[in-house]
Amino acid sequence: MGTYPIRTERLTVRLMRSSDIPTLVAYRNDPEVAALQDWDLPYTAQMAAWLSGQDCLDDLADHGWTQLAIEVEGEHIGDIAVCLDDTGAEANIGFTLARRHWGSGLASEAAYAVLADLVDRRGIVRATGDCDPANVASMRVLERIGLVHSHDAAASYLWRGAWTDTTYYAITATAWRAWRDRPTAPPTDVVLVEIDADTAWSWRSVQAHRSQRRFVASVDDSYADALFPGDWLGGPLVPVLRGVVADGERVGFLMYAAVTPTMPVPYLWRLLIDRRHQGRGIGRRVLQLLARDVVAGGSDQLWTTFAEGPGGPRGFYLGLGARLTGEVVDGETKVVLDLADLIRAQSRGEVRP
Repeated sequence: MGTYPIRTERLTVRLMRSSDIPTLVAYRNDPEVAALQDWDLPYTAQMAAWLSGQDCLDDLADHGWTQLAIEVEGEHIGDIAVCLDDTGAEANIGFTLARRHWGSGLASEAAYAVLADLVDRRGIVRATGDCDPANVASMRVLERIGLVHSHDAAASYLWRGAWTDTTYYAITATAWRAWRDRPTAPPTDVVLVEIDADTAWSWRSVQAHRSQRRFVASVDDSYADALFPGDWLGGPLVPVLRGVVADGERVGFLMYAAVTPTMPVPYLWRLLIDRRHQGRGIGRRVLQLLARDVVAGGSDQLWTTFAEGPGGPRGFYLGLGARLTGEVVDGETKVVLDLADLIRAQSRGEVRP
């Protein structure tokens, strides 16, 4: 006898039945829901008739696909698809959510609950997931539940008459347990440390999620930019590199351009918090520490630029009080941070640590 249904704080994940076909058909026929999915439109009740084969199940099928319904307050709002290989040791996970529930975190909550059950009860040794590289929302769900980008495959899938790319994620059960047990609370101590020739290699382990790489460059790319910094405002940029340590662990990377005769305000060039330590308030702590250093050096502002897009850092900077300048620099939005205000807000507790 299985553990289904699985219940979390906000939802229930249960085995899908043939009685769920009308709801499944309804949200699968939403063009926005179907845009980056692999079923054909229109999606009909006949195409979903295979669900009748699940009416007698009380647990996941031992191998092959099982469709699970996501339910909130009795309403069927989406699904989790699980495919176990012939050994039952590897599971592929997919998910779909009705459009009006997008952005709620419900897909991540449901997928995480299913993955935990697969690891803890079914004893899988590896979990995988894949999606179209344009499906940033699905990439972010896979990342939130602990999977790690493994590779991209070009022209790997014939989709609606055209060959398209696929991005793949995976994690072993051992690595997933370590992800689940990682620190998630705000750290007690955050410090900025110098990066030198002896430590530079070790900071390369700090990495963002795959879905974030269009917003923040890797440490390797930042090293290349530091080596060949180029000019801005008629003079060379002078990079300053710092590592971020939280409670004794390497958790982030910072690079900014120092004030020079041609650079009147320090420029925040890179801020990268490792994927395992995001959501702990470390980025805000780093900027507060940098603000104190910059103010001590005689500057009261900090410039930065960022790329726009879903999942980007706009909300992070505006939440810290950054002001939009209306300028676009190399395709990125420029903002100004007033550092005295940031320091005062931190001391009053208005900017959470």
